[in-house]
Amino acid sequence: MKTRGKQDIKETNPYKVDKLSRIPSWLIILVLKYWAAAAAVFFMAVGGISIGFDFSTETFDDPYAAMANSIVLIIMIGLGLALVNNYIVRPIVRMMYSRTNNTRQYHMINFKGFLSFLVSLAYYMLLSLIMYFVINLLSSKGLILDLFGTTKGIGIEPFSYALYFIIIDYIFVYIKNLIIYMTKRIRYKRQMEGELI
Repeated sequence: MKTRGKQDIKETNPYKVDKLSRIPSWLIILVLKYWAAAAAVFFMAVGGISIGFDFSTETFDDPYAAMANSIVLIIMIGLGLALVNNYIVRPIVRMMYSRTNNTRQYHMINFKGFLSFLVSLAYYMLLSLIMYFVINLLSSKGLILDLFGTTKGIGIEPFSYALYFIIIDYIFVYIKNLIIYMTKRIRYKRQMEGELI
């Protein structure tokens, strides 16, 4: 009995790395953010029609109605992005964090609480506003990626919106990480100068 138990222990190694843990954390977070942006656009812009928002072309004949619809769309997408990223993506990023795997560097807002939601709301409203201008610029040139042939290169489409969102979000995340790195370097330099004096 004793030798058989030792063989079982040798065969099952709880510290053995499985195949899913070999996927890099930056790729998991990238896919999560892509999904979150596409879901927010789909449920807020496309789903907004079912709750009474009219984004049809007839409304855009009146410039004031078009501006009001654009503002409503920016606010709805910003709110959707904040909700999905704050309550789904951020907890997964925090759960994946360890000393050896700093996943917080891939996400903009990493603290908890209601204040986290308010900061997320402000950040994603800013991104939604930037994305509005990016989508309008690309739509005027007919450069919206159209995987399924539904938009003919113009308008808002969830998959292309998510792609452009990921690019702009990672620019902001890179700037945040650069600021954190520079402040740590300055603090370290001041400490070293203080020790030398």
